[in-house]
Amino acid sequence: MKTYIDQNQERWDRVSSRQGNPFTIPYSHEELQELKDKPIEVALTVGKLVPLTWFEKAKGKRLLGLACGGGQQGPIFAMHGYETTIMDFSESQLSKDVEVAKRENLYIKTVQADMTKPFPFEYDSFDIIFCPVSNVYIENLDNMYSEAYRVLRKGGLLMIGYMNPWIYMYDGDEVWDQPEKELLLKYSLPFNSRLLEEKGQLIIDPEYGYEFSHTLEEQIQGQLRNGFAMIDFYESKDSNNRLSQFGSDYIANLSVKL
Repeated sequence: MKTYIDQNQERWDRVSSRQGNPFTIPYSHEELQELKDKPIEVALTVGKLVPLTWFEKAKGKRLLGLACGGGQQGPIFAMHGYETTIMDFSESQLSKDVEVAKRENLYIKTVQADMTKPFPFEYDSFDIIFCPVSNVYIENLDNMYSEAYRVLRKGGLLMIGYMNPWIYMYDGDEVWDQPEKELLLKYSLPFNSRLLEEKGQLIIDPEYGYEFSHTLEEQIQGQLRNGFAMIDFYESKDSNNRLSQFGSDYIANLSVKL
C-alpha cells in the first residue's frame, strides 16, 4: 500500500514534468546572468526575499538545500560560491538542478531522499541548511529537525520557511478556485488531510497531495528542543491568496545550532 509520502512524491514528479507551477520552472540562462553579480537573492516563502544579513552570519559555505529541488535556489547558491547539495524526494525536481548546473557549468550535488527518514549525510556536514516551505507535506516534524541539527556543524544556520497554520481553517478549493464564494471557517487545527480523508471528511486531489498545517508549537518548539536557538524571524504574504488580506500566510525563521 502506498503511503502519503509516496503519493506526495508522485504528485511532485507529475507537477514537475509539466509547465505551469512556478516552483518547478528552472531559471533560464538570462535570469541567472541578471542575478550573478547581485547580492544573493533567494526566497524561503512567497512574497519576500531572505535578508542578506542571514547569509552574512554563516561561518562557512557548505550548504544543504533541503526539499528545494527545481533548478531555482540551487543554481543561485552554486553561482555565488556555495558548496551546494540539494536533497529532495522528487527525482523530477532534482533533474532540474542537474539540467541547469550542466548548462551553466556549475557544480551541484543532488541527493534523492525523504526528510522523514535519516538524512544520508555525516554529522557536522553543513554550515547552512536552507529549507523553503516544504514541511507542509510531511505529517511529523521530529525527524526533520533532529536530523537537521545532526548534520549541521556547531554554529551552523537553519533557514526555514513554513505556512502560517491559520490558513488551513478554510477550504482550499474555495480560497483559490471559487473567489466569488464567501469564506467560512471549516477545519479545526492542526489540519491533517490524511486523517480527514480516513474519516471521510475530505477527498484528496492528487494534483495537490496531502498537506499538514502543523502548529507553531511544532514548528518553533521542534527547533528549540533539538538544540537550536532562533535568532531572526519574518512573515510574508502571497498576494494571489485572498486570505492574505486578513493576515500573513507565510513565516520564516533563522536558527543557529548551539
